[in-house]
Amino acid sequence: MIPRTKVNYGFLDLTRSVWIRERSPANRDQLKALLKAYMGCAHLRLTPSGRGGLYAILKSIDQPRVIVPAYTCKAVVEASILAGKRVEHVETETDGFNIRTGDLEPLLGPDAVVIATHQFGIPCEIERIAAMCLSSGAMLIEDCAASLGTQVNGRLTGTFGDAAFFSFDSTKLITVPLKGGFVVTRDSQLMAKIDRFCQENWQPLPWLRKVRWLTLAAALRALENPLLYRLFHNLIFRWRGRFTQDTPNLNTTMTPFYQYEMAEWQAAIALEQVKRLDAIVAQRRTLYAQFHRELSDCKAFKLPPEDRDQQWCCIRFPIRVDGNKIDFYERATRMGIDFAFSFTFIDCPEQCKNARDLADAVLDIPYYFKLGDKERSKVVQVLRFLSDVEAFHEDQRTQSDDR
Repeated sequence: MIPRTKVNYGFLDLTRSVWIRERSPANRDQLKALLKAYMGCAHLRLTPSGRGGLYAILKSIDQPRVIVPAYTCKAVVEASILAGKRVEHVETETDGFNIRTGDLEPLLGPDAVVIATHQFGIPCEIERIAAMCLSSGAMLIEDCAASLGTQVNGRLTGTFGDAAFFSFDSTKLITVPLKGGFVVTRDSQLMAKIDRFCQENWQPLPWLRKVRWLTLAAALRALENPLLYRLFHNLIFRWRGRFTQDTPNLNTTMTPFYQYEMAEWQAAIALEQVKRLDAIVAQRRTLYAQFHRELSDCKAFKLPPEDRDQQWCCIRFPIRVDGNKIDFYERATRMGIDFAFSFTFIDCPEQCKNARDLADAVLDIPYYFKLGDKERSKVVQVLRFLSDVEAFHEDQRTQSDDR
C-alpha cells in the first residue's frame, strides 16, 4: 500500500541522533545560519513546532484579536486561544484554499493580527493583504508552515509580513521527529521580545522524550514498507471504521510542542535536509506539475490551482472530490492507495460555507519527496480508474433521469 506520507530522514539519521548531546549548539547555529541565508533575513529563532512558533509570536505582542482563515489547521486556532487572543474567522475564497481577501478589510484595525496562510504551499494574495494591513495598522503574521520555498513574484513567502512561522512536521517540506520549526521577523524589537519569552518559558528537551520521539520516528520510517503500512492502516483506520486520527475538538492544553527548545539532535536532522533544500524544492515542483498534467482530464474531482510560473513549493496535492469523499477514499485504499485528510474537522462559524465545503471535499493524494516514479504512476492509474468509474455512473444516472 502506498502511504499517505513519508518522512525525509532515514534510519541512519536516527541512529546518529542517539549519540548527539546538548553540550554545544553547533548544529542549531549552523541550521540558523543556513535558514537566514535562504530566507534573506537577519532575525530568526528555531522553535519546537510551527504552532509553538505562532504561540511565541502572539505571546510577545499586545493586539487582542487574531483573524484566521476559516479553512485552516486547528492548531492555529488552538495556539491563538492559548496565547489569550480572541479569534475571528474570514471566509475562504470561492475556488481555492486561502482567505477571501475582500472579506478581510472590515475586520482590520490596530488591535488586530492577521494570520495570512499559504495553504498547502499555494500562496494567498499576500501582496494585497500586506498593503491592507499596512494601511489599517494591523499586524501581519504569515503562516508558512506549508510554504517553505514558495515564492510570489520571485519573493519568498515569509518575507511579506511583520513575522512568519514555519513547520518541520512529518508532513512538511523539511521533516524532523516529531516536529520543529522556526520564526522570522524583520523587526529587531519584536525578535528581542520573542527571544525573551522563549528563554523564560521553554526548557531543554528531556532525554526520555528524546527516546520516545526517536522510537516513534523509527516506526514512521518502518511504515514506508508497503506490507507494514497495509497492516498499520487496517489496525488504526479500516478495522476501527476511521479515516483520520483528527477529531472535531480543539486541544487547548499545553503540549510538549509549546514547551521545549529544539534539541541539538533535531537540528542535525533538519540540517542535512536544508543543505539540499533546492533539490527538495525542485522535486516538489516537478511532481506537482506531473500530477497536474497526468490528472487534468479526470472528472470525479477538481485539481488544485496550476503553478504556471513554477514558483510554488507545495507540501500537499489536494483534490476536491465531487460527491462522497469517504466512499472515494475507501475505494482507493482497496486498490492500494492511501490519502491524507487535511482539516476535515475545522473550527469556524457555520456561515463559512466555502470553508465547510472544502472540509467535506478535500483529499490529499500521496505527494512527498520520496514518492518514486512507480508509485506516482500507480497513484495516477488508480485515480484515473476511479474517475472513469465515477463518469460512467454519472452517465447512467443522467440517462435514467432522461427516461
